[in-house]
Amino acid sequence: MRIKAVLRDSDILKMEPGSDSRIDACIEKNENRFVSWSSLLKVMGLSFEDRIRMLERMQNKKIHIWLGVFGGQDVIYLSKNNQLDEPEFTGYKWQ
Repeated sequence: MRIKAVLRDSDILKMEPGSDSRIDACIEKNENRFVSWSSLLKVMGLSFEDRIRMLERMQNKKIHIWLGVFGGQDVIYLSKNNQLDEPEFTGYKWQ
């Protein structure tokens, strides 16, 4: 398993930090990728203390969220698929 860089683009970075639209765009852009949770939060415009904001925003979406630690990093994996096929990843499904 490889932790990938958080994807972002100029349109995302122009959005208001921490806004619903920026959180949604970051989720869509980084779906099906193992990424650093702290890096994803930064791109969303959120601090680690505000991480519940991201989780609350995703609560009513049809997306599955896996959280865990890999290589000493907090890792998040977002997918519309209910299955996670990565034997190297030890974590838990939050939603």
